[in-house]
Parts: sequence; structure tokens; C-alpha cells
Amino acid sequence: MTSSGQPLRLGLFISASRHDGQSDTDVLERSLAVAEAAEADGVDDLWVTEHHFVDFGVSPSAMALAAFLLGRTRNIQVGTAVTLLPLHSPVHIAEQTALLDQISHGRFNLGVGRAQPVIDYEAIGNGAEYWQKGLPEALDLTLAAFKGTVSADSELYRIPEVLSTPRPRTLPRPPVFVAATSDGSLELAARRGLPMLMFFDKDADSKAEMVAKHAAVAQSHGHAAAGYEHGFAVFAHVTDSAEEARRIMNGRARHFVESYNAYQRLPGTPAPPAPADPEPIINGLADNLLSSNPVGDVETCVERLVHHVEVSGCTRVMCQVDAVGGYEQTMHNLKRLTGEVFPAVRKRLSLGRQ
Repeated sequence: MTSSGQPLRLGLFISASRHDGQSDTDVLERSLAVAEAAEADGVDDLWVTEHHFVDFGVSPSAMALAAFLLGRTRNIQVGTAVTLLPLHSPVHIAEQTALLDQISHGRFNLGVGRAQPVIDYEAIGNGAEYWQKGLPEALDLTLAAFKGTVSADSELYRIPEVLSTPRPRTLPRPPVFVAATSDGSLELAARRGLPMLMFFDKDADSKAEMVAKHAAVAQSHGHAAAGYEHGFAVFAHVTDSAEEARRIMNGRARHFVESYNAYQRLPGTPAPPAPADPEPIINGLADNLLSSNPVGDVETCVERLVHHVEVSGCTRVMCQVDAVGGYEQTMHNLKRLTGEVFPAVRKRLSLGRQ
């Protein structure tokens, strides 16, 4: 067991990201191949995401992709990281979650968040106010729907009393995680006694600070201070040289900057002005990613993963393995991670599969 009292779970983050020259089919076939190889290699978890109206992401439904992967696998757990909850009907998300929990025999994990203030909320959802203030109520309605009868009569949600079916197989409900990118989302999770999912912008010390804040807020609201399966995402790539590691992280940093500028934002929430020269920003971001993510030789990858788990107290790890993007490179990297890095991490942490 880890210091948090929870077993370590080493998983993969399937971003369905497009790299130069790749078709939708290329991206999705690579993603499915990663999932099937992960199941065969004994990886604990798969996490999938949701993007709309952008060319760099090819997964408009985390729930649909998760459902497909649950049907293609037998042992691995599958989760969303994340479902954009205020974009959808929370009662319907609860029904779908319970359905996946039932037919997968308890292998589904629901991760929720709201993402950036993007045009999705006008094109699919019910408007900007759902991004601005919809997540807390949507989360509460989702949690309530797992119990059966649910209703709402508020500014945002008007739902007649309905019976949410099916009931979950996992009681009192399937695992629910909240994307935590700020103190506000941290407190949202902690006040409801839910674990957090953290992402690439947080180093080990930052995650540890968030876990400590979560413990204090959770306890002040009558929940346990510890014992949560907090998760985090990292880039994970075994390289043969420092130069290769730098090239990969430079590519990811450039992707972050370009994709951030590519989002269509909600009216009234303009994006910050693009810098005249983005290269210093890209180089600085690459430095930060390279200093904390498990990218490098095997020992570096092991050290970084062990450090993240030991310092942060988080126990669910989401490794993005397709930072290069090519099918052969991704599959080769996955084999090295599952064959060389993950076993060494488990050994170093004195953890067996629970």
C-alpha cells in the first residue's frame, strides 16, 4: 500500500491527439492499439478525454470511447479524464455511468470537469452560464441520481422528479473524480469527499500542496482527510538520449501553446493576446515539462514516477505514451514502459498488484 493507504495503479492517458500528417483514422487506430496492448501487458487503468471543434483532438465523446474500450477489454479499468459535465445533462451522465458500471462489472470510473471557456457551451450546451457556474450543481445532480429518484428546480437545471436507471452495480456509486486545476475545483472535490485528477501543469510539490489543501477542506466538511485515490497525468517516454527527450518535450510544449490558441472561446472571454515571439514561452514550458515528467532513460522514468507518487501521495497515475505520435514509436515506448519502467516503479515502492 502507498502512504495514502491506497494501492498504486499505473495507467495510461489516451488523448487521441493528432500529430502532423495523421488522419482521424490514424489517430483512433493508434489509440485503440494502445488500449489493447495495455490490457495484454497488465496495465491497471485507461483514461480517455473529450474535445470538440478542434483539429488536434479526435475524441468528441469520452463516454462513448470509454464504453467501446470497456467492451474490447476484460480486466482493465477505464475512466474519463474528463467528461465535460456542464456540457451534458447530469442525470443522463449518471444513467450512462451506472450502465457502464453494470455491464463492465465495476470497471468504469467517471472523471468530470468543465474545461476552458470554449465555444462548446454554445454549440452543444446551453450557454456560457453553464461553464461559469454549472459544474457544482451538475455534480450534485449526478451524485444524487445514483441513488435513484432525482429532481431540480433552479436557475440552471429544471428536472421533474424522475427515476434514474439502472442503479449502479458498485454501491453506493461508481468512483467519481473531479479535475482540479485551481483552488475552486479543489474545494469542489473536497467538499463532496471526492478525489482529484491533476494534469501536466503540476509538479510533484504542487500536487502535494493540493492534496494537503484537499485534506483540510474535506475534513472541515465532515469527510475523511485521507484515503483518496487522487490521480495525476504525466508524459511518459523512454528515450535513448537526452537530446531525444528534449526534442519530444519541445514538441509537446509547442502543441500546448498552439492548441491553446486554436480554441474558439466563448463570447466575452477573449484569449490572452498571442505573443509576438512564442519561442521563449515554448522553451520555458519545455524546460518545466522536462524537469518533472518521466521522459528520458529507464532510470530517469522510474525516478520521476516514484518521486511523483512519494511526494504527492497520489496513487492513480495516467501516463500519456503517444507524445511522439507515430504508431510504431508509440507502441515501442509502451512496451518499454510496461516491460522495464512500471515493474521497477512497483518494486521501488514495494508495491504489488492489489
